[in-house]
Amino acid sequence: MRIDDICLVVSDVDRSDEFYSTTLGLERRMRNVRFVDFRLGDGARLAMWVEHSIAETVGPSYPVGPGMPFTVTLETSGAATEVFADPDGITIIRNHRLVESTRLAAATLVVSDLARSAAFLETLGFRAVRADARWIEFDGTSMSLTITLDVPSTPAAPSTGRVMLAIELETGPEVDALWAELRGSGLADSGPPRVYEWGSRSVYFVDDDGYIWEIYAWVETPQ
Repeated sequence: MRIDDICLVVSDVDRSDEFYSTTLGLERRMRNVRFVDFRLGDGARLAMWVEHSIAETVGPSYPVGPGMPFTVTLETSGAATEVFADPDGITIIRNHRLVESTRLAAATLVVSDLARSAAFLETLGFRAVRADARWIEFDGTSMSLTITLDVPSTPAAPSTGRVMLAIELETGPEVDALWAELRGSGLADSGPPRVYEWGSRSVYFVDDDGYIWEIYAWVETPQ
């Protein structure tokens, strides 16, 4: 299973755009009044979506209160390892690696029940590649996804904001089928999949730890 997009929920798109463009030096791909994303090679994209807009899209299942701690790791050829807190307090780790261009390398999500979260990810189609008693790493195709019981130890305060992870499927019927399977397990969702103005057939789920998951397929030309 491929993670196509890591979308950080932010309070101010202008402020986030400035930080990720200027401080981290990322190249902007697309920008509007509620959303901005950045070019990161051929792998998963890093995006920011303003909270009031994503909350409206997710609907009544959108979680309230602080989220669980998480980190996002970028790899770049031009810097030593650094840890940043973005304008919303989200922890971004930038590692030095021999890579041609900056890429989104990893996301680490703190969870409250390792077995429950692993079962959810396996239902989504992720494959575990390494595990310990307190963490499991999954293959996200172009990046790794780790769930852990331990709050990451970094110089920045642990993120307690919100993040959405997007999974792209090939067809609309595949989105409908996975929605039906996940809804049957009792997870909160945004309602039946529908086609949005940007051209995707999408549905949004909130897992037991408040992480948001978008499941979508491109079915129309964006308006």
